[in-house]
Amino acid sequence: MELLVKKFSNGKYENESELFAEPISEETIKLMGEMIALQSLRTIKKYDFDVADKLYVDYIKDLHHMGERDYVVTDGYDCAQIAICFLWQFAGKSVYDDYGKDRIGKNITIKLACYREVSRYIDGLCRKAKRTEHIDVTSYKAYPVDPVNCFEKEEWNYDKADELMNAMRLTKKEMEMLEYYMSGWKRADIARILPLSLSGMDYRKHCIRNKYHIYIGKCQKL
Repeated sequence: MELLVKKFSNGKYENESELFAEPISEETIKLMGEMIALQSLRTIKKYDFDVADKLYVDYIKDLHHMGERDYVVTDGYDCAQIAICFLWQFAGKSVYDDYGKDRIGKNITIKLACYREVSRYIDGLCRKAKRTEHIDVTSYKAYPVDPVNCFEKEEWNYDKADELMNAMRLTKKEMEMLEYYMSGWKRADIARILPLSLSGMDYRKHCIRNKYHIYIGKCQKL
């Protein structure tokens, strides 16, 4: 981890201790979030090889190649985005400042609270994967029925998508960014058009995700 900190800070920080000794700022928040996400993935992948380990491998690839032209980051980098968005609300403070009390009443630091936030996100992905029913493609009996000429009169219906977006109670700005994503626009292009900083986009994306879990994830009708 020390080598990664030194590499991605262009030699400014020799190790993790020097990085986290700095206050949370626009200059340090990205690398701090990335290192916290990396530690979370390293911990969870020890007991979840299927999901967490794949996220970890993809995430390492993202860290080394995301600066390259036309490179598309994987789902693994969502872990870093969660951490960055969490830390952004504490700009100007130290990661070792008091965050508050956890569920059992123990005082925790901002850094530990961020680590737990990322871990909860990864755990959620692992639990979701375990609940997913997988189709056995080795047996023709597992294939879904493909009706004859099913694509001759194919029609797209966006009523359900509109219904879900309205139920999420998004702000006008959140709706605008989500529509760009749904239209296939790249992250950098959306940031330039809105306009937004990448950190601002990450925060807005995190807000949309939270609203989805609040208004859709717990809704039985949708």
